[in-house]
Amino acid sequence: MLMRKKLPMVMPEITSFQHHTTILSILGDDDYVQEWKFSNFMQLFALVYDHNETEKNVPFMDFYSTSYILKSTPWVANQTFSRHALDQTDIVKFVIDCIEQNKYVYMVVECRHIAAHEHPDASFSHPLIIHGYDRDRQAFHIADFFNSTFSFKEASFDELRTAYHAYEKGSFWWDGAQVLEVTDAQSEVSIDPDYYKSILSDYLHSTAVAPYALKYGIDIVHHTKTVPTIYHSIFGMSIYDELIANFRGRGPVDYTVLPVLADHKLNLQQFIEYMKAKGVLPSDYPDFCEILTKTKAARNTFLKSVLRGDNRYHAQIADNLSEIKELEQRAITDLIAAL
Repeated sequence: MLMRKKLPMVMPEITSFQHHTTILSILGDDDYVQEWKFSNFMQLFALVYDHNETEKNVPFMDFYSTSYILKSTPWVANQTFSRHALDQTDIVKFVIDCIEQNKYVYMVVECRHIAAHEHPDASFSHPLIIHGYDRDRQAFHIADFFNSTFSFKEASFDELRTAYHAYEKGSFWWDGAQVLEVTDAQSEVSIDPDYYKSILSDYLHSTAVAPYALKYGIDIVHHTKTVPTIYHSIFGMSIYDELIANFRGRGPVDYTVLPVLADHKLNLQQFIEYMKAKGVLPSDYPDFCEILTKTKAARNTFLKSVLRGDNRYHAQIADNLSEIKELEQRAITDLIAAL
């Protein structure tokens, strides 16, 4: 019997939502993974709540992956376990058995009982990524957003057991566990420049209909079940116009949208550097640093305003987004021509 085991994890660079961090933290950085990542994090979509002009806002924005990322990632097998199935076994033993089989456990628990979360007085249902155990220390290795930052911590066996049993069904948008295994079938995903040009063009021109189809499944249900049915989807750079209008006072702004936008620019910056390294783009091709830096600055200003409950900087953020949009339109147009 093994006394301890810890599966490999990396710090993901895209951290705006946990369904992305979960996948990216268990994959390596081989070329075929990088090329898959670039293609899945180039397009954006957003939901617009369109009740009337004074109640029009973006309640959710995310990357437009061609299907739900936890269910469709190459090289990752996903097994879903319902709460009913998990209740038939000891949860600590279940997790240890999975890890011994080189499987990561992504499980929803009541995180107020996980000391690393520092939320002892408030209910906080959320999934953890469990990637290791130590029998001597009676501890699991876990990953989650601790104090809003994705990082690696520990939880005792007793903490996890209590957190699992304290979870109330329906208090998060899905229940149970998803068990993830990185498979040996590492078929290469070789994507040619024409495919990237197509996705970049869809982003630039806010294309709603493309050769790929959005199949986001239950994640869309999660983000729309509490939103009135009067909403529609928008794509690509048209999202800027809605965000700018909201920051100018038209409606509320969700705190997640600018972190997603910043992650999007990071992916484009890394894509350009990758293509330069592969000789597809010339070594002196302009990078995306200015756009990335300005987007991060707008994100940081916004998050500070959220924490302080202070909207005084919203007009400044709207001006920042207008400038970023203009810079990006030119940069994406040039990038498509250069590929």
